[in-house]
Formats: sequence, structure tokens, C-alpha cells
Amino acid sequence: MTVWATLKNVVDHWASRELRRPYVGYVASTGNGITAGQTFVPEASYFGVRMVEMGLREGGKFFNSFLPLGVVLTEFSFGDGRQRRPTILSNDEIAAQLKAAGAAPGYVDFRNIYAVRRAPMKQDNLSLFVGLFRLPFHDVAQQVLQLAADLTTQTGLAPGVSDGLRVAEKIYDRVAGLFGLNIVTPLFSYADGNALGRSGYLLVAGSYLEEAVAKRLVVTDDRLLLDGQRVSGLDYCLLAVEFTASLLPDGPDSINPLTQLGFHRHWQGVAGSIMRRELERADEHMLTLRAEVITSPELAENDRLVAIGAYQTSYDKLVERVTPKNAHRGWEKAILGAPNDKTIAKPAVTELLKGMQIRLLTGIRDAPEDPDKLFASEAFALRKTVGKTSLVDTDSAVALARVIDRAAAAR
Repeated sequence: MTVWATLKNVVDHWASRELRRPYVGYVASTGNGITAGQTFVPEASYFGVRMVEMGLREGGKFFNSFLPLGVVLTEFSFGDGRQRRPTILSNDEIAAQLKAAGAAPGYVDFRNIYAVRRAPMKQDNLSLFVGLFRLPFHDVAQQVLQLAADLTTQTGLAPGVSDGLRVAEKIYDRVAGLFGLNIVTPLFSYADGNALGRSGYLLVAGSYLEEAVAKRLVVTDDRLLLDGQRVSGLDYCLLAVEFTASLLPDGPDSINPLTQLGFHRHWQGVAGSIMRRELERADEHMLTLRAEVITSPELAENDRLVAIGAYQTSYDKLVERVTPKNAHRGWEKAILGAPNDKTIAKPAVTELLKGMQIRLLTGIRDAPEDPDKLFASEAFALRKTVGKTSLVDTDSAVALARVIDRAAAAR
């Protein structure tokens, strides 16, 4: 039985326990919080789900009489398949913070604990489950839950099944067995098969939270406050649903986080080959670079399209610098020579090609010397071009790459 199937059985068992409907809603924020109210757009944005804070109204009893079990389950499309990620919160971390509190209620602050980190938004959205439960303290149960928590940190966003995940399947079988017992008490649980509406702080709490009180809640510096004070007498889990518009540079002087993605290393190979006037080798690097951009599961289609265009214009500008004047035939002549080519019929591709032509006609000699800064400048400019068009089709990047490849062959 797979990890997800095992946990689904657990969730079905929880649902059969006749839980009262929890409170679920977004909470306003002040201070250094995330950007709230952003709308997620398929293939043109990224999402993250971060654990922010957990509150236990009987915090002083946990790890003396009870064990807490907090679970966040996510399922979403990533690359060619579905990612199914269970996140079980670490008992060690929870215990350390609750013991430091010394009394009820107990609070658990999380630092950079992600259920999902910067995944491309897809048409089928995100399925999300959040649950908080307690069971009587027992050394064996504590060891099983802690081991399960340790193993969930290995799942990540990488496609395939890791060795740790295979081991986790057996661990989850034991965790599932615990929930066959009536001693497990559900505090709240919530499931949403279409969880990405807008960004912000999402609160899932016990059913006894009244709507009038909830309206007075606010998140300040990643802490849930009621009238300026930390909330008491409430079981809750606070999540940050984070929005990222693009992984491409947001300005000509910015390059991260794109440089953290594996395919960008090929750009350095391209630039180095051009500086050595090894143009055939540079072309080989560009083919590899475009292929990896097209197949990278880490990019939304909007970024994929812009990245291919920005790499190409940067490439042509570098080549222009090291070749005699007018000796380098860019790709634009081949495109203008085939105006009826259906591979460029998509609106976003057509607009990006126009932007690339403009970029190649201006500023070649004034472009930054550093290859990364040059790419950042081109990507920033082309992003604004694509931003004016309708939604990008899922094969727009492939259409653009075909045009560029055909132009290269015609040189």
C-alpha cells in the first residue's frame, strides 16, 4: 500500500469520528508578513504552503499525558505526475517548545517548515488536508510518530520514490494502526480539494472559535494575535499560503532564485564558449540549455517561455560582441521570412518574438558584460512583454524553441 493510500485510510477513519466542523478562514496580517490577496494563475505563478504556528489550548498536558499529532497532506501536479506529500510534525520540536512554555496553552513556532515550497500552479489546483489529534503518551507511540516525522522530510518535490519513502510506507502502516484505537482524539481536521484561491495566512482551528472573535484576529510577525495578545484557549494550525509570480529576475540587477535551478549552469558554458569564440560549442550548450528549460518541472509555462527568449537574446548579444559587424545573422531574419509559420501563431509566442526583435535591435553594445546580469536584464524586459498578453499555452515554450532551432539551421 502506498504512503498516500495508507494516510487516506487514516483520514477516512478520522472523518468517521463525527468531527465538528472546524473554523477555516484567512486572517489579516501586519508587520513583516507575506503578501496577501494575490490570485494564483495556472502556468503563470507558484505556490508554497508553509507551517507558521500551532496552538494547543491544553499545552501543559502534552508530553505529560498526551502526544500531539499534527498532519498536513498535499497533493498537486508536478512535472508529468502527481506529487503526494505527507508532512507529520516532529515531536522533538513540539516537545522542546511546549516544555519551555511550562503551562497551558502551548505554542509551537515553526521556522521555514514547508509542506510545499515554490511549486508551479497547475490547472488542477492543490488538494490540502490539515489535522490535529492527540493520543495518550506512550514511549512506543512517541518513537513511531517521531520516526514518521523524520522520514517525511525526505519526500521533497523530487519526482520518483526515495528509499526513505519506501521505508516510510511501513512506518505509516504502524501509524495507521494507532488510529484504529478509540484512544485517539481528533481536535480538528479540514480538507479542501481546491485550496489555491488567494495567498495569505490560512487558519484552521477548533469549532469553538466564534466568527465574531475570528474577525478580531491578526497575524503579526508570524504570530496569531487577538486584540494584540497571543490567542489562548484555542487549538489551531496557522499556515502561510505563499504566492510567487515568477522565478525569473524581478529587475536588471537581480538574478536569484533562477541561478539555483539546475539548467542555468549551462548558461555559463554558453558564455564561456562565446568568449573563446568557440561558437559551435556554444550552440551545443544552447541546445542542451533549451531542452532542460523545456522539460524542467520547476518552471511554470510563463517563465519557461520567457527564459528561452531571454537566453537566446543574451546569446545573440554576446555573439555580436565577438564577431565582425553584421557578420552574425541573428534568428530574426528566418522568422520574418516565414510569417505564415503556424508554430508562432500563439499570441504569447508572437508577442515575445516581437520583444526579442526589439531587444536585438537596441542596446547590444550597452548590454551588461556579466553573462548573468545580461540574462537578468533580458528576462526582466521580456517578462513585461509577456505580461501584457493572454494566458500562456502549455506548449508555447516548445513552439518558440522550434522557431529558434529552425532559424539556427538556416544561418
